[in-house]
Amino acid sequence: MQSTSIKKNLPLILIAPLLIAAAFPVLAQQASPNTGNPAVDAQAATRMNVPGGGRDMRASEVIGKEVKNAAGETLGDIEDLVIDIDNQRVSYVLMSAGGLLSLGDKQFAIPSERLQPGQRERDPLVLRVSKEELEKAPGFEPDKRPNFSEETYRGAVDRYFFKEERGRYTPSGARLMSAEQLIGKDVNDRAAHSAGEIEDLVVNFGTGRTYAVLEVNNALNPKDKLVALPLKAISFPQRPDLDLLLNIDRPLIEKARGLADAGWPDVNSADARKQIDSDLARLQSQVKSNPGATQTGRETSSGASR
Repeated sequence: MQSTSIKKNLPLILIAPLLIAAAFPVLAQQASPNTGNPAVDAQAATRMNVPGGGRDMRASEVIGKEVKNAAGETLGDIEDLVIDIDNQRVSYVLMSAGGLLSLGDKQFAIPSERLQPGQRERDPLVLRVSKEELEKAPGFEPDKRPNFSEETYRGAVDRYFFKEERGRYTPSGARLMSAEQLIGKDVNDRAAHSAGEIEDLVVNFGTGRTYAVLEVNNALNPKDKLVALPLKAISFPQRPDLDLLLNIDRPLIEKARGLADAGWPDVNSADARKQIDSDLARLQSQVKSNPGATQTGRETSSGASR
């Protein structure tokens, strides 16, 4: 009987490894955000398991969104996103208390992986945290927003939500910035000529991956052009009032194809994702550690910029 059973199931036994092998490249591609930091990439691969977390979203459209729990009850609204610019990922969402939470004007920093996008763009976000857990979470007053680059408050948030899962903490020493403050920032080349401005940031709560979309200031092309830009391609001064600097040669951006539509394409469509992923990988490979070594496209034969 056992021999007969094996013979009947032999085709399935032979086919199964082939199916797994065929699926593996797709799975590997989905779980590879490629931030450039192996530890963060490994963590992001785990975060891909978050239900519905594979959808990219514009930060400007996430800010202001309503947040509900799994039962559909309102918990509050998204006030801002906190971006880990060193590791190119969204780390926290800042949420104001409301609805079920009778906590006045208190705000919370929630690890971004605890949020799940809705099925449609206009749907509220779903927070996978209980009301009781949220009410006891470390909070702050709106006019006393902490510096997330300092580990005092950030460490308290990580310890509260992740307990002993230290591998999921924000990396020590990481520099974090507000998405609201980054959107609209001017970006210059090394000769202080405007290269454009940050039109928006695109975030993914499943992988954590975050990239910028630059509205290119291209004198040779009067049409507005949007280019997906890795955060590693930008230098962020310590002073928030200063403009950002390119870490790549400006002509690479000016010659880039840009996003497909005159406006914003569906960044989750297969064609858009393929192009965006290709552009991000190509530009990331051209990042220079010293912004002063980048080319502006206006160099003279002596190497100086005009």
